[in-house]
Amino acid sequence: MVIRTDLRRGLTLGLPFAFIVLVAACGAGSTTSAAVTATSESAPKTTVAVTDVAGSIPAGDLAFLGPLHTVPVGDITIGFRQFGQGSPVLLISGQDAPMGFWGPDLPRRLAAHHQVTMFDNRGVGSSTDQPEVPLSIELMADDTAGLIDALGLDHPSVVGWSTGGEIALALAVRHPGTAGALVLSGATAGGPTAVQSPPEVNALLSSNNPADEVKLFDYLFTPSGSAARDAYLAGIATMPAEEVSDTIVARQAASEDRFTTTTDTSDGLSDIHGTVVVINGADDQLVPPDNARLIAARVPAAELRIVPDAAHALMFQYPDWFVSVVDAAANGQPIPPNP
Repeated sequence: MVIRTDLRRGLTLGLPFAFIVLVAACGAGSTTSAAVTATSESAPKTTVAVTDVAGSIPAGDLAFLGPLHTVPVGDITIGFRQFGQGSPVLLISGQDAPMGFWGPDLPRRLAAHHQVTMFDNRGVGSSTDQPEVPLSIELMADDTAGLIDALGLDHPSVVGWSTGGEIALALAVRHPGTAGALVLSGATAGGPTAVQSPPEVNALLSSNNPADEVKLFDYLFTPSGSAARDAYLAGIATMPAEEVSDTIVARQAASEDRFTTTTDTSDGLSDIHGTVVVINGADDQLVPPDNARLIAARVPAAELRIVPDAAHALMFQYPDWFVSVVDAAANGQPIPPNP
């Protein structure tokens, strides 16, 4: 199996490359079947030409992902996969994380009741970039709006993890009415009021020491989530390989720094209407939970869920609960209490 040999820093989500290689070496080729399954349907209904990448349909249990598609959006081409049936759900990954970092289990569960679209942000994996253009959260939000339009998605529910949640917020502020419900996990609203991670965590994030990369993994799951951690890691090791260059890692890091100095998104929170669910792990040190409280306090009618015994990757530690939240948000139903 091909391993993402360019994920040397484990990405800023905290996934250590050493662990990915270890799990792949021990369990390559195996996947864990979820209780629900989904099959890929016909080609996406789009407003522009879509290209299917030859030979990109995964084998075995991952065949439900269907082919890798590419579509022109503005000045770039975005790579995406679309599968399942039902109301549209769009997944936005975290900082410099390819769409494969959603793993196979959560997308499979969502695809039981939704048409799921997951994609690579600008410059990541199968999506192209314009390196001469300064990268920002707002620009990636514009890309997302362009993708929604290009694919003809009808007010999709948008699920954003970490930086993906920040992109979702910027999308709602800059392109009102484009998205349906928002489900945000582990995000900030940017600006000077955003609560940063502790200095020791920031030091790990900026370190090139492999030992520090391994330590970062401890910040994704709580100790009680060790089985979920192992299952998630094994799952992403089976996902189709994608490349993430040092250039885009640096550009996305700069976009996060830029987000802390601008207030366009945070100032626009009060103008976001509709269903918004703001989630954070109570034990998340990568994105402290006070950020979720700040967002929920400024978004009208936002639903806040601070999940006990959960950290930055809570959706993989409590997948049944997380899927039930997305289902409820998409269907306009009451949001479930904490797991």
